[in-house]
Amino acid sequence: MNDYQIDLKDRLRSASRTFRKKEGRHKLKSEDLIYCAFNTDRFTVGRDEAQRSASERLGRFGLTRANVEGRTALDLGCHNGAMLLELSNLGPASGLGIEYDADKVALAREIATYCGLSDLRFEEGDVDQLEARALGTFDIVFALAIEAHVLNSEHLYELLGQVTGELLCFEGNAGCNVEQVELKLMASGFKKVTYLGLCSDDIQPTNNKRPIIVAEK
Repeated sequence: MNDYQIDLKDRLRSASRTFRKKEGRHKLKSEDLIYCAFNTDRFTVGRDEAQRSASERLGRFGLTRANVEGRTALDLGCHNGAMLLELSNLGPASGLGIEYDADKVALAREIATYCGLSDLRFEEGDVDQLEARALGTFDIVFALAIEAHVLNSEHLYELLGQVTGELLCFEGNAGCNVEQVELKLMASGFKKVTYLGLCSDDIQPTNNKRPIIVAEK
């Protein structure tokens, strides 16, 4: 690992310490960890360096090269871009990440540029203010652990129904009502909604309380 990569990880660690929640900021208890592990040919955040794991998340959603290659992807609330950076190994046509915090967006862009991933874009945005017509539709959409942090949940579900072309990978926050989520997704235009159980990717096993759901058009 060279000096630039060491510095990049330090900045990722710093940016990971807080994120926006419905009221104010949430501060992570584990300040020494990067938010999410990922791997690319040129830069990797190891599993032992991060709170969560992008590759494990993709595996739980059943995403492989067979159902990702050549498809477009959107990540709402993308944080440091880890999900799309990891997804790039499966050959997507393009990816767009939307994140509220400007410092996280800047880091995701820097990593994508450093890794030569020109098909990945990261933009600053507030999920509560996003409009589907401005975004367009994407084959695969990620909405991971954001449902408890938006101000307008009805807008979120409507947005997900409009921007998802094929598959929605949805992760609720701890304590969310799975049956209610399923009903809202069906009402938003999804034809099939499947609950996959609780997450298993957090480095602290006691934090694995977030429900995993896939919804199909």
